[in-house]
Amino acid sequence: MASQSFQLVTRVGPSPGKVFELTKTEMYIGRDTTNEISINDAEISRRHVRLLKQGSGYSIEDLGSTNGTFVNGERISGVFVLQPGQTIRFGDNVTLSYEIAGYDPDATVASGQAPPRKAPQGFVGNVPASPARAAGGGKMKEMMNNRTLVIGCGAVLVIGLCIGITALWYIDANALWCDVFGGLIPGCR
Repeated sequence: MASQSFQLVTRVGPSPGKVFELTKTEMYIGRDTTNEISINDAEISRRHVRLLKQGSGYSIEDLGSTNGTFVNGERISGVFVLQPGQTIRFGDNVTLSYEIAGYDPDATVASGQAPPRKAPQGFVGNVPASPARAAGGGKMKEMMNNRTLVIGCGAVLVIGLCIGITALWYIDANALWCDVFGGLIPGCR
């Protein structure tokens, strides 16, 4: 029986749909172009993870990245054995799916009866509709909304400080202290 080959498919990131064939025993993923798989994103470390062929599949190991590596929404540390269908997320911006090469999860089944689906490990009951939902897509939106709120509040604060500093500079440059703050400054009557 021929051994299966595997691939990573970009689901979210700089090149959605891009396929990376896993052909070597040891492969590195990172921002640096010397990696076997180079992904240009600021949240990916220069050498982010190592993929290692083990038995009939691959394992993944985070190499101390700043923004972390997540498999199905859970941050990993150490070596993690991958299973086909799992999603791998680097930071907040890049999501890949680990698949058997040539497998199309959206393909139409030609026979009259679809093969039974096995629930991914960790799910009880119905199989989720898509890996993105299984990976905690709602959490991602909430984090992005919180980030947007913090950035917006920071921008308002910076603009307010700039207006205040400009007003004080104008008052000082035109010697308007007594005109503006006359009742608060002793000697200005």
